Amino acid sequence: MHSTDWSRLLTERQREVLSIVVENKVYRNRDSKISELAAQMGIAPAAVAKHLLEIEKEALLQVVVTPSEQGKRLYERLELEPRPEKRQTSEVLDPQKIEILHFLQDHPDASVNEIVEEMGFSEYTVVNCLRVLIAVRLVTKQRGPALRRGVPPYVYRTTAHGEDLAGRFPAEATA
Repeated sequence: MHSTDWSRLLTERQREVLSIVVENKVYRNRDSKISELAAQMGIAPAAVAKHLLEIEKEALLQVVVTPSEQGKRLYERLELEPRPEKRQTSEVLDPQKIEILHFLQDHPDASVNEIVEEMGFSEYTVVNCLRVLIAVRLVTKQRGPALRRGVPPYVYRTTAHGEDLAGRFPAEATA
């Protein structure tokens, strides 16, 4: 695996869930059931469903869930549909994310708190926007310098691709 591998964006559990689903689809030519995944991993079905939703949020693939035949469980069968990369980037570029890209272009190594204070967005909005921008590799996340004792905050900066896209959208057009 090289450093730009998309699987590094996933947690260990998410990679485990994804590998089992892909293994079932590719090698066994069958869809996975959340209950089977939960039993195989030794975790609750709700946790498996949460991991699958997080994988889909990262825009790595689309998880198609259909009801079970018995109708007892709402989320039962899963299918994988790869998402084209061009569509991923165009899906994420809403006005808030473009504003955050412009802010990071002007303020490299900004923390979440700095973005929240300067832009007036809620912390929840900023964190979610940054997660999506990281997933499509428009922004990077790393530990910043220590301010006091304790763990230093994460800082964010645009990638070369993020700089290019921010340049295509004028800052005035998003305001």
